[in-house]
Amino acid sequence: MPSYASILLPLLATSASAFMAPGIMTNRPLVASTPTASRTSLPMAIDYNDPAVMEEFNAIQTMEYDDVVDELAQSGVRAPADMGDMDIKLMLVELRTVMKGGSNSGAGPSDAMDTPPSSYGSKFEEYMWTKPVFKEYYEVLKNNGDHNSMNVVAEYCNEGDDARSRYYGAYPQLIDDIDAALLAKPEVTSPKVQFAGFPAN
Repeated sequence: MPSYASILLPLLATSASAFMAPGIMTNRPLVASTPTASRTSLPMAIDYNDPAVMEEFNAIQTMEYDDVVDELAQSGVRAPADMGDMDIKLMLVELRTVMKGGSNSGAGPSDAMDTPPSSYGSKFEEYMWTKPVFKEYYEVLKNNGDHNSMNVVAEYCNEGDDARSRYYGAYPQLIDDIDAALLAKPEVTSPKVQFAGFPAN
């Protein structure tokens, strides 16, 4: 068994320099050190505009709170008791996406974003693909980081009148803006007109 002296002596020697006067250790003046490690942003966030992630989000959004918590628990993730319903659901979206190997597996990001799905999992997803003005409005909310409004938009699209009665008191302007974006016609940017469905006479 090693003696206490052999354990404590190196500790005392290294900590002694902390109590010495600055000029004793070196002849160089003290300079405030700047951190040399540069900050890097890691691309670890999940892209909720990815169709695969959006499909998971829409499927989980209709689940009951207890079912979401149970599924998280089965994967070994404990949902904090003070976390809200939507946060728990987003946690499950992230868990499912990670367990499936991430988003955009197999196709490039541009391919996944340009090809509409064969069927839509919800009204929100359908509007994101078929209503360009609505999609632009949602992108503005996303770029502003307004997660509460983004959640209200998704619920309003999927639940309609129920969501209107729930949220109109708190978000009247947002609900009106959603309605306007859904009814707006996309701006014509090409002088050409495309015809389809006519007989080829």
